[in-house]
Amino acid sequence: MRPPDTTLQIYHRQFKIPLETYFNTVTDFLDPWDERAYQYVVHRLLEETKDSGIVGMVRQEKDENYIYLDAAVRYPLTMDGEKGPSIS
Repeated sequence: MRPPDTTLQIYHRQFKIPLETYFNTVTDFLDPWDERAYQYVVHRLLEETKDSGIVGMVRQEKDENYIYLDAAVRYPLTMDGEKGPSIS
């Protein structure tokens, strides 16, 4: 029996994060302005809300008080519309 095909549904999620909170979250990154740091922060925010989305590309803008992250978050779906297996 062949497993069901899986497709990904993509949503853009936007986050407004105080810069101090952002810097406290990315302390292990040499470059806090690297996309991997943005992805890490979004991943942590999703975990906090028990959101099973998979973080893709993340864009950022910032001002003197906040960083704004626009993230592509993917959710696996089987072809019959059911949520697919959780991917970690």
